[in-house]
Amino acid sequence: MHRNAAVTARFRRIFLTGFITLIILGAVNPSLAGSFTDESTYEMGLRLGYGQTCKAKETIRFYNFLPRWGVFLTRPDNPVLGQLRLSFILEGIIGVLDASRTGWDIGFTPLLKISYPLSHRLLGYIEGGAGVIWENLDSPAFAHTFNFSPQVGAGIDIKLVGNYALSLAYRFRHTSNAGLYKENPGVNTNFAMVGLTYYF
Repeated sequence: MHRNAAVTARFRRIFLTGFITLIILGAVNPSLAGSFTDESTYEMGLRLGYGQTCKAKETIRFYNFLPRWGVFLTRPDNPVLGQLRLSFILEGIIGVLDASRTGWDIGFTPLLKISYPLSHRLLGYIEGGAGVIWENLDSPAFAHTFNFSPQVGAGIDIKLVGNYALSLAYRFRHTSNAGLYKENPGVNTNFAMVGLTYYF
């Protein structure tokens, strides 16, 4: 238990230090000037996610690969929304689960993303949706392999070069079988995510 707490604390420190460093670099580097999403219609990327259950029957750690593809539904000069933009995102899930035993998960989630440029180099956003996920893990936290996964989160994209951006995000995910079966304990998980996104 103490080992898991130490690993989580170390991960949080590394994540926070990297986040602050990249924001400072993005703010002072003049070569990053220019709005990198204004002319974009699509985005694609890959995130790495680390998650841990909270108040579950068993502590489970998630190590996920999250490939993403999305399309902007509005332009940045929308007469009603202004610079606020809406996007539809389809996100995949492929990962390893670590608890008293090891397992895997796979699935996909359609998301609605609302983004707003905080500066020429920073794009803030919130996103949420509900998908399906198959979790192959022998654990009291999961009553069944097939589950639904409503989730919501927020993040920031930091322009690196061209239309490439570093993505840093937080995600809260609930997993349950929505009452399809008598056993439905439900699992809540907090995720930290980092990845690379290309806008085009």
